[in-house]
Amino acid sequence: MEEEIQEEREYNRLEWLLYIIVIPALFASLLAGILASLLGYDVVGSVKDWLNNIPYVEKLIPDDTPTSQTVEGSKEDSKTEAKKAQVNEEAAKSKQAADQLQKEVSQKDSTIASLQKQIANLQKATEEKRIEEEERQKQFQDLAKIYSTMSAKNAAAIVSNLSKEEAVVVLSKMKTDQQAQLLAKMDPKKAADISILLKDNQISKDDDIAALQQRVQILTKALSETRESSKIDAEKLMKSFESMNAGDASKILISLYKINSERALSVLGQVSDNKRGEFLSEISKTNPELAARLTNALPR
Repeated sequence: MEEEIQEEREYNRLEWLLYIIVIPALFASLLAGILASLLGYDVVGSVKDWLNNIPYVEKLIPDDTPTSQTVEGSKEDSKTEAKKAQVNEEAAKSKQAADQLQKEVSQKDSTIASLQKQIANLQKATEEKRIEEEERQKQFQDLAKIYSTMSAKNAAAIVSNLSKEEAVVVLSKMKTDQQAQLLAKMDPKKAADISILLKDNQISKDDDIAALQQRVQILTKALSETRESSKIDAEKLMKSFESMNAGDASKILISLYKINSERALSVLGQVSDNKRGEFLSEISKTNPELAARLTNALPR
């Protein structure tokens, strides 16, 4: 019994040191650290700093430098990634802008090419028109020369059957005295109208403009309206052609066909069969293709 009491006394001293001093001190320190952490103090950092100041103990405490470097490295990596993302985004925007500019340039190039093609076509059409009108004016000039060699009566009968605009163009190619002779043999009303047009110069003296005006008039007037305005019936016109020799008549018909094909065919259809044969025979000597075309176009 005494031995048990002795052992109890010895253990009580150790227990007293452990339970009364050490454990409460540790518990109090732990509680204080938790409270300090809750209040915003860096308890762990402070303890590490305090232990690092104790000789030999500092070697057992891990250094915070690698951790700081790691944090700094992570921050740098984040900044680098952010910069890369920004650079990539700017590069994508630049590429998109470049693609848009390239598209606009391509569209403008296409528009320019289209305009150049249109200009080339217009230039070609203008040149063709100029050549065509020069040829038409030459035909009017040739027709005026033929009328000049004819008697004023026969020439007036044919010119009277033309539209006013056609008559003015033909007369404008003739000399003044020849114009007077033709007008004197024409219907007074139509002669007066043509004289006014010649006097007032309503038909342009410029050959190209005159040809354009003549073409517009030819396209916009029907043959029946021309016949009504001429006041020369088909029988009188037919007699005028039948009174000519075949050579002169064929030349007039060739020129007339180039200006107004319907009128030339109408004349050929109204003359007698013998005269028609003579006219076509003379035409075939200089222009067999036209003679064949006229023959095929005549009513059966």
